[in-house]
Amino acid sequence: MPAWLDKIKGGLGLAEEEPAEQTLLQQLDEATTLDRTQRVIGFATCVGIGLLLSFMAPMFIFRPTKFAAIYSMGSILSMCSTLFLMGPAKQMKRMFDGRRWPSTCIYLCALALTLVSALVFHSIFLCLVCIVVQFCAMLWYSASYIPGAQGFILRAVGLPDPDAAG
Repeated sequence: MPAWLDKIKGGLGLAEEEPAEQTLLQQLDEATTLDRTQRVIGFATCVGIGLLLSFMAPMFIFRPTKFAAIYSMGSILSMCSTLFLMGPAKQMKRMFDGRRWPSTCIYLCALALTLVSALVFHSIFLCLVCIVVQFCAMLWYSASYIPGAQGFILRAVGLPDPDAAG
């Protein structure tokens, strides 16, 4: 098609628009589009297996490295279950939103360190420390979705709530 004809079509608003470049998260979201039934099945499967692993982990309390590995795998599956409900792009955006990003980063680092300390170093002490940090970060992250919950936790442990009016 001649260039002058493209200019006329563009001036009249009839030109075919080139698709805008998608971000990596948009491409991932588009590639993982599921219908409602598939999302519910994926969510239920992941959360079910995740909870099963998390509840089975205390059976290995006297073998802390196995406990840490099983507990962490359960946490990973439980966290991935929400990807089915919201989609990966929306989930990532929410996880690193505003006040959630510090607890998300701490949680993910503690999760990785728990697995490394259990599977590579076989360190009981490191496993226990990482599990405690992992649990606290997940508690703080989860509380960020409930209005006033983080302030309640701070007051419960005797710390002042920075958001409280006073």
